This record gives sequence, structure tokens and C-alpha cells, in this order.
Amino acid sequence: MMIKNSISEKYMDIDMQKEDELEAYINSEKEPSEAEAIKKDHVMMGKVALNSERRKLVRIVGFSGIKKEELKEKSGLNDFMYKYHMDLLLKEGILKDEGGKYHLTDPQGITVHESGLRI
Repeated sequence: MMIKNSISEKYMDIDMQKEDELEAYINSEKEPSEAEAIKKDHVMMGKVALNSERRKLVRIVGFSGIKKEELKEKSGLNDFMYKYHMDLLLKEGILKDEGGKYHLTDPQGITVHESGLRI
């Protein structure tokens, strides 16, 4: 019986160690390094800057913001494409929705707006 208990204790120790390693890995994934965060920002900016419809939406919103209905009308996009591009811009933190108006975020949205003017 003593041998059985020591074997089961060894397996429990191994399982606990694996769980601790897994938790450490998961927690490390939640907090990207500074380099990874910068790379993610650059990829996101590329997604926005390379698409003319997204650049157009950002320019229309401008620095003062715009009502949701007005942006949809001025964009000239169909419902599907408008929702697709707006979902991406909101998810990536380029635009924010405040009280029925879209505004540029600071600094991402403003940076994209300024770079979009030069493209």
C-alpha cells in the first residue's frame, strides 16, 4: 500500500507541474512583449491603410466625429460592406462609438487619419 501511495503521489506531482506550466504559458500569452505589441499595431495599421474603403471611412469621421447614419450615407457602401469595415475599425480600436457618434481613437485612429491623408 505504501508503494501505491508514493506512485500516485508522483503522478499527482507531475500533473500539478504540468498544470503550473500550462498556467504560466497561458498567462504569458495574455501580456505580449513590447515588440509584439508594436508588431500587432503595425499589422493593424496595414489592414486599415491598405484598404481604400476603410481609409475613406476614417477620413469621413474626421477629428470632430460623425453620426452613425450620416457616416453610412456618406460612405456609399452597401450594408454588408459597411458593417464589415466598421466592425474591423471598431474592433481594432481605430474608431469608437460614443453616444450615437463615431469618433477617432487616440492615438491609433488619429494616426491612421493623418497617414490616410498622405496616401
